[in-house]
Amino acid sequence: MKKILLPLLILFIIFCTCIYILIPGEIRISDISKAGCIPKNIVDCLARQSVINRWWPEKQAEKQDSLFFYKGYAYKLTTIFTDGAEIQIGKGSKKLASRIRIIPVGKDSCVTEWQTSVASGSNPFKRIGQYYEASDLKNNMREVLSNLLSFAGKTENIYGFHIERTTFTDTVLFATRFSSGTYPSIETIYDHINDLRKKIKEADTKEKDFPMLNVNQTDSMKYETMIAICVNKEIAGDKNYFVSRMVPMKDRFLKTTVTGGDLTIQKAHEAIEHYMNDHFLSAPAIPFEILVTDRSKETDTSKWKTIIFYPSM
Repeated sequence: MKKILLPLLILFIIFCTCIYILIPGEIRISDISKAGCIPKNIVDCLARQSVINRWWPEKQAEKQDSLFFYKGYAYKLTTIFTDGAEIQIGKGSKKLASRIRIIPVGKDSCVTEWQTSVASGSNPFKRIGQYYEASDLKNNMREVLSNLLSFAGKTENIYGFHIERTTFTDTVLFATRFSSGTYPSIETIYDHINDLRKKIKEADTKEKDFPMLNVNQTDSMKYETMIAICVNKEIAGDKNYFVSRMVPMKDRFLKTTVTGGDLTIQKAHEAIEHYMNDHFLSAPAIPFEILVTDRSKETDTSKWKTIIFYPSM
């Protein structure tokens, strides 16, 4: 009997030793992911329950005490910081404190780390159980974090419009300016567009894109309007018409495409300006709208397609 028990005892001691070596007394759980957005966007997605509802990976039933559930785990936001948040994670009677930290990397990206820890205990068998539970929790946290970062990385979820950095390659503009006491009507805008087109045709020059528009309200009684068309070569100007050259700055233009009337277009302008403020950008030149839809022919404003460009530095 002793000959049998001794080897078993030795094996048990080796087994326990391996468990204590391989599984630490405190199991650290951490997931590190890169996000294609600034830290503020991620924090904004955590700050309000209504926004969390939009990106949370599992549809929620009635919530109690702002708890969000996913695959058996309950998550509760406890504190918001400018660089992350503290989140309580619970399962049954167990509750763990966790911390999300966000570190900016470059101009439009960041690295996010979500970490917590689990005490494994002194019992070797409990230690094994805690190890597998920690592994399950890590997978759960990874899936929640993946949904958060995917949502925060889409500008339309944060600003209401898809905003991208691009390069404006058409550099020669044939343009005109005029002032008015009210916002220019569609008829007035297209009268000037047609005059530009007539001049372009007379100069045996070709248009390269749709007309461009910028309207700037200088005060309560005055609007300054500039209309331009990209052309393939320079045209001689006069007192009413001129050639303007745009510097093709790589990835220095912010662009969004909208479908809708003046209210939608105004909201898109506000969204880009919000984006610029968040990214500490300024405009070295005026923004402009490309009138894809001929508004003189399409009276249904809900069908107007407009591309908005903002130069940025």
